[in-house]
Amino acid sequence: MSAILSAMLAATLVLAMPAKTSGAWLSDNDYPSGALRRKEEGPVAFSLLIAPNGRVANCIITTTSGSAELDEQTCAMMASRVRFKPAMDENASATYGSYRGGLFWRLPGSQSRPSYRYAPPVDLTLQVKRLPSGAQEESISLITKLDPTGHITICEPFKPDKSSAKLIEVACQQAKEAYSSLAADAEGRSVPVVRHLIVKFQVAAE
Repeated sequence: MSAILSAMLAATLVLAMPAKTSGAWLSDNDYPSGALRRKEEGPVAFSLLIAPNGRVANCIITTTSGSAELDEQTCAMMASRVRFKPAMDENASATYGSYRGGLFWRLPGSQSRPSYRYAPPVDLTLQVKRLPSGAQEESISLITKLDPTGHITICEPFKPDKSSAKLIEVACQQAKEAYSSLAADAEGRSVPVVRHLIVKFQVAAE
């Protein structure tokens, strides 16, 4: 059995996940009065740092709703109300984790029901002449552990799949060389973090 397959079958990292579904996070009563008066609504995306105790340690708006008040309320509600099952490191110990998500602020009583589904962005794009032999997917989801300097120390597949072993191996190798991202708590201290990473293979046009 190859090293990459062994690693896939022995995956150890666990991502931070919400303890409750996102539908239970907000209600009409949470709508900021100013935004309600100005009839502001729209989608907002955020990145959360989850502490080992399952609480939100930091919140960053990654895509604004267009309303500063709605953006601010989003992070306030995430920090005060939402609880998570913490990320787990390779030693099965709770650690800091990253969670990305989004929601749609819709005016109470609004008849408009635009569809909204949050899609996490691609973190790293790799230019290749062709995909490895037998590879079917052009995007690979990984679970990674980054040290306090922002560099990847552990890389595992999000969903172990023997048929994508070569693609996963290349994605992990390139991510360790080309990707870095610092995670900081509310006090600005750099911390290790377990996070979801999406690598896209872009086949160059001939």
